[in-house]
Amino acid sequence: MKTLFLRYSNNWVQTICFSTLLLFLFSNVLVADVPMSDAELLPGKEARITAPKTGKTFLLYVPIDYTDKRPFPVLFYYHGYRGTATTGMFRHITKGEGFIVVGMNYATDLYYNKLLPAETAKEKIFFDEALALISTRLNVAKEYIFMGGYSQGGYSTTVLGEQLLDRLAGRIVLGAGRRDVDMNPPPTELIRGHPVFYGAGELDDPHYQRAKRAARLYTEWGADVTFEGWENETHSLSPQWSRKTKMREWLIAYGPARQVKSGFEKAQIAEKDDKLGEAFTLYAQIAEILPDTELCLTAKASAARLATEADKQLNHLTKAADTKPYAEVIKALESFRAKYAVSVFAERATQIHSELLNAKADALETRAREAEAQKNYARALQLYDLYLTYFSEAKRYPEVQKHVKNLKSKRGTK
Repeated sequence: MKTLFLRYSNNWVQTICFSTLLLFLFSNVLVADVPMSDAELLPGKEARITAPKTGKTFLLYVPIDYTDKRPFPVLFYYHGYRGTATTGMFRHITKGEGFIVVGMNYATDLYYNKLLPAETAKEKIFFDEALALISTRLNVAKEYIFMGGYSQGGYSTTVLGEQLLDRLAGRIVLGAGRRDVDMNPPPTELIRGHPVFYGAGELDDPHYQRAKRAARLYTEWGADVTFEGWENETHSLSPQWSRKTKMREWLIAYGPARQVKSGFEKAQIAEKDDKLGEAFTLYAQIAEILPDTELCLTAKASAARLATEADKQLNHLTKAADTKPYAEVIKALESFRAKYAVSVFAERATQIHSELLNAKADALETRAREAEAQKNYARALQLYDLYLTYFSEAKRYPEVQKHVKNLKSKRGTK
């Protein structure tokens, strides 16, 4: 077995360089390096980001359907031998939709040249830094992070990716086998059920056979493996290659589809627990992920149902302000706001609360001003003290507080 491993190790470096041609098939428009804080992140556009801690750069592609109203899965792509960071292959496969795509450079030349499992510390740091930076600007679905690559990037995904199994929702290994062949298997509890997509051209010698062998091994180890052999494809993929793969369908199945299912289940639990704001927000978010699917349509209907009920309750509370005691209405609004927390309805309840509070505060201030104008200072100060005691959140509180201080100073009272 060691002889087999040495044979793999000696010649995969020589053959892997064919992936250089992918630089031309999936090239990127040149963009300037910028820190994340200065990057212009627009849907359908790509930015080259400088990571300050590691000093390395990565490419960040924002999908054309991006909105910060819901979290998006992330695809990390590692390039082939003698290549540079690129998002082209994954952008092409995803049709530029549904996934944030990150084209990674390698953190060290040592790892880039040899892919040593013991030399991944800086790669992990760079991965963590890139993900953290992306998360500061984009709405990231952190439970749906994928890693993949072609040729050397594929082998890298079997090294670095296996060390990050607890962080990844799946891996995509293309035009490659497994760096350690059948040695040093990943922890059983992490590899069991882990989604792995393997793909290689059937004429890609020696990587096709290596890919088949690795796929079998991962299956034996308990991984959830999908394998594709692309007819008439060599290591230098043809323009027709993308028509031969179901990788996009695989990504949707293990990314957005699982995201929808998980989110729907969480929304149902939240609704059952009377956390209606959380339930509404989850239903509304997942309804937009795969909008034409049955579960998303159901989520959309559920969000509409909760919205109708919330609107009805808010209208009732607004009308009650004219007929019921102020304290009773405020208590009802606070109860509503708690039930509909983390939703637009809680924000509307807060706005109604603020309007009622300010109206009540303004009325009390008017009475105090009238007493003051009549030189009934004792009554005026009594009313002002009520204002300062019960309406600290009122819009005019600072002005009233300053006025009362001046009035007490003039009247020689404390």
